[in-house]
Amino acid sequence: MAVGKKPVTIHYRRFDNSFMSDGRTLEELVHSAMNSIVDGAKIRARFTSRLQVLGEHNYFVNFFEEKSGQVDIAFGDILHFTEGHMQALFRKVSNDAEKVEVRQMPAPEKAEYVHSQMFWMIKGNHAFVLQSQSLKTKDLEDYLSWLLQKKTRVLQSDVPIVLASQFDQSVIGGDIGDIQEIIIGGVATKPANEPDLRKESEIINKESTITQENNLDLRNVAGWDTARKILVELLGSDARVDSLLNAVPQDVDLRVQVHIGYQTKKKKIDRVALKQIETGIRNMPDSQIQIKSKGQSRGFDGTIRLHHNANIDLIRVQERSGTLLDPVDVQRAMVEAYSIFVSNGKISP
Repeated sequence: MAVGKKPVTIHYRRFDNSFMSDGRTLEELVHSAMNSIVDGAKIRARFTSRLQVLGEHNYFVNFFEEKSGQVDIAFGDILHFTEGHMQALFRKVSNDAEKVEVRQMPAPEKAEYVHSQMFWMIKGNHAFVLQSQSLKTKDLEDYLSWLLQKKTRVLQSDVPIVLASQFDQSVIGGDIGDIQEIIIGGVATKPANEPDLRKESEIINKESTITQENNLDLRNVAGWDTARKILVELLGSDARVDSLLNAVPQDVDLRVQVHIGYQTKKKKIDRVALKQIETGIRNMPDSQIQIKSKGQSRGFDGTIRLHHNANIDLIRVQERSGTLLDPVDVQRAMVEAYSIFVSNGKISP
């Protein structure tokens, strides 16, 4: 019987270790942390030693490997669960029944329901991330910060764990320095407690001219709160923003976009500011980023940042394909992504 497969996107990220006096890579830091001794045993030997508790939410690396064949890597996952969480289900008694009974089922004894699972691989300072519906690259950054800085202290606490994305040069039509404009934005959905809106939607474009000296951090640009801040800056007061919003129909979403471009007399633009933007928007959805360069316009379809598409085996349950990805096949696909990117020159070993 054929093994079921799931098409996935493996996202590329990179850690900048230029500030490290000893030159250790992120891979080496993770290896050091996972082999640290806590309560008489290596952290990698007990899952409870890798358990990060944030309120009622729990995160831990369950599957961890240090090698792929003869190649050194750091590969693992992150599981998210809430202790005591109950799963809703209904009992199908009869096809002729008017309605069904909906129940909440607790997990079996000594078990917990898993909310989500994501996978990652680190080779040197290169990171490959397979996000889940609720666990994203930002969650990996947060977990690694906790593991490396708080749990094991293999990295000083004032060093941020930033896994920067990288624009795909073959898609944007050249080097990062060839980018003429970055458009960030999407629909800002009105919260339920906002007043009724009574006018046709408008597209608000905020154009910013920046210089090489700017230090830009554009995290969380999209969303209602940020959209309102942009509108306040543009219109000058909260009262004017309220007036505009009250004129937008209730069933219409407001779209807010930020256009970032360069205005310079120099022939070449320093790459630093563009790299800062590239890093700042690393955790924004691909669907909210568009690039204009050399007369081309690409984006909003998830293609402008470096990534690798793959088909991953699903774990079989009672002769049927389940919904969980096979970690061994995920590792294979991530090693393949690394090899392809190195061979085509998109990253350096």
